[in-house]
Amino acid sequence: MTRLTAAFDAGRRWWTRRMPSAGFADGMPSPSRRAMLTHGGALVLGAGVAGVAADRLSTTVMSPGHRADSTFDARAHGAAGDGRTDDTAALQSAIDAAGAAGGIVFIPAGVYLTRGLVLRSRVHLRGAGGDATTIRLQAGANGAILESAGFSKLTGTGDAGGINSFSVRDLTLDGNKDQNPAGGYGLRLYGYQYELSEVIIFNCRQDGLYSEWSAAGGLPFPSHQMEARVTAVRSHNNDGDGINFNGPHDSMFVNCLAFENQAIGFRMAGESHGSSMVNCHGWGARQPVSFHLAALSLGCVNCYADVNGGVGVRIARHDCRWVGGFVLGANNPGPRREIGVQFVPGPTDGEPSGCVVDTKITNCATAAIDFGADGGRSNIRASLSQPGVNIDGKHVDGTGAGWIGNPHRTSRIDIVDGVADAGRNLVVSPAFEMRAQEVPAPPADASVRVFARTVGGATQLCAQFPNGAVKVLATEF
Repeated sequence: MTRLTAAFDAGRRWWTRRMPSAGFADGMPSPSRRAMLTHGGALVLGAGVAGVAADRLSTTVMSPGHRADSTFDARAHGAAGDGRTDDTAALQSAIDAAGAAGGIVFIPAGVYLTRGLVLRSRVHLRGAGGDATTIRLQAGANGAILESAGFSKLTGTGDAGGINSFSVRDLTLDGNKDQNPAGGYGLRLYGYQYELSEVIIFNCRQDGLYSEWSAAGGLPFPSHQMEARVTAVRSHNNDGDGINFNGPHDSMFVNCLAFENQAIGFRMAGESHGSSMVNCHGWGARQPVSFHLAALSLGCVNCYADVNGGVGVRIARHDCRWVGGFVLGANNPGPRREIGVQFVPGPTDGEPSGCVVDTKITNCATAAIDFGADGGRSNIRASLSQPGVNIDGKHVDGTGAGWIGNPHRTSRIDIVDGVADAGRNLVVSPAFEMRAQEVPAPPADASVRVFARTVGGATQLCAQFPNGAVKVLATEF
């Protein structure tokens, strides 16, 4: 009999003296062998017969800055968080400790200065809240606050490596751009299968968030997930893009904001194709483009593009979709053109095509839609309110257009409602057919209804007027 078995039997005899029933005592089931070894561990170890197990337990729980739930406290690794001390080494120590086997790095409330930190796979950074925990780039660092391991070697290569299975949440990244004139990012990543949530990124000399990854060809199989999941991230007042996302593809953005950046609010490009955005908002007078859709098959649902001189939604690739939501201009008189939705040439001939736009556009000084590079086979449906620019109470000629440029002949266009020049409401379809019907009720005043009917077995195309009169436009022979 081993010492551990003897200890178990001794514990069982102790328990049965107090619980004599073979099955239940006072409604309580007798403990299993496993329960005795776990819940009764203190009793057994107290008997002095499992010293090795006790030793092993103490080393797991008592390592510095580490709890049994694999949480590493940055303060226990020496971080001050006082806004004056360089906390780079202490924070990196906590990240490296978590990276050894995977775990959470908790960063309590405070302001932590850093020269730059390296993120690793299976590390989950947790602050005490966006308004409580701030990681600030130290003066003169001119780099990224947080950067994935191996970024400089992987960026631009299309390699399927990079870090994975990590997250950042509940904190602020301050780029401190006034004291970092040569450059600086908030978060720069090459990796996949990660999550960002409730992160504020601002005041960076370059992009707030830059993310990149390859195509999925090298993804380990089977893999349950590849995508990034970005929720409630706010990126603002950066000198580059708010969010410059180049992969991983098929990622998800929910409730994110990008505003008052010097470049683009949301730039979706590279290998970000197939990604979806829901309830995201880009805005600001300093931001020339709110959403730039420069990857294939991007989907934006109920998003809000708000511009004050500039472009609300710029589309450059096939099969992109902007459904629902709102595009709002400010009737800005210039000098920058103000356009709601703009089609621009993509990297291959004929792009963009096959796109879907179904939205409300209002107050765009130059035009609601610029069809300049429409590649065809798109479906554009927009409800407009375009009063144009007013200066000293007078409308400025040439402003508030419903559209500029010419839609491709294979695109289906339906633009109605409140264009400044009502005669320029546009309804275009490459082809349509009307099925024969009974003569309908007369149309409303100042309207004409076009319909088809059959008379004597022949189909007729007819126009009907408000007084009920019907005029035959064409008859089948």
